[in-house]
Amino acid sequence: MKPNTYPMITLTTDFGLRDEYVGLMKGVINSINPMVPIIDLTHHITPQDVNWTSYLIYYSFLFFPPGSIHVVVVDPGVGSSRKIKLVKAADHYFLCPDNGLISKVAGFYKPEEIWDINNRRYFLDDISSTFHGRDIFAPVAGHLSVGVKPELLGNRTNELLTFVLPEPAFTEPQTIEGNIIHVDQFGNLITNIEEQMIRRLNIRYKDVLIEVAGQTIAGISKSYIMVGDGELLSTIGSKGLLEISVNKGNAESSLGLGKGERIRIKG
Repeated sequence: MKPNTYPMITLTTDFGLRDEYVGLMKGVINSINPMVPIIDLTHHITPQDVNWTSYLIYYSFLFFPPGSIHVVVVDPGVGSSRKIKLVKAADHYFLCPDNGLISKVAGFYKPEEIWDINNRRYFLDDISSTFHGRDIFAPVAGHLSVGVKPELLGNRTNELLTFVLPEPAFTEPQTIEGNIIHVDQFGNLITNIEEQMIRRLNIRYKDVLIEVAGQTIAGISKSYIMVGDGELLSTIGSKGLLEISVNKGNAESSLGLGKGERIRIKG
């Protein structure tokens, strides 16, 4: 296999970067395949936040080439009887604990194949009960990247744990209600309302009204500089989702809001 034909591996965890965990995962992968590109999607998932991870993977994976292996380790059940899954969907591979991490992906892209990963031949010899990222996920990803077939890694199955994520809805013909699903490091409030849903209001963006925390934002701005410093605004962010922000400020602290809060859009 030529070097430029190796698939890409992405890593998404809640490990952070202060400790050695991510570096050890990369060391294990590159010990098996020193040629494979490894991309850090993020290691700053809020610990054990399976719901946001499901959204994040869905809105991210298609920016990578087909055949990529997405290793997702947000694993509150590590050391328990929970299974480890390899899922092929939309010509991508997802290696993750069976805890609903790819619910959003599986809901929109029917899994083509699912495997229970259980062949210890492809794990490290000594398996820690608290660090399956290093001892199972990393070596399995490395072996996949050098062409080991999924059927050698475990058993084919049709079972995959998924859950229903909060979805926005039209509560009236010209009213959409949704939720804040994430707060980024800038304090921007990211909602689950997609731009394509807002377009169904059939109204100019400048005439839309957004109601949040007892305040009304008039219109959807193209960028932060459309309002003055410290002013509240709404935008369509890079994920194609409605976001609430404060120009040169922090919407989370300004509004006192966090994940789960309701938001309403009126046309």
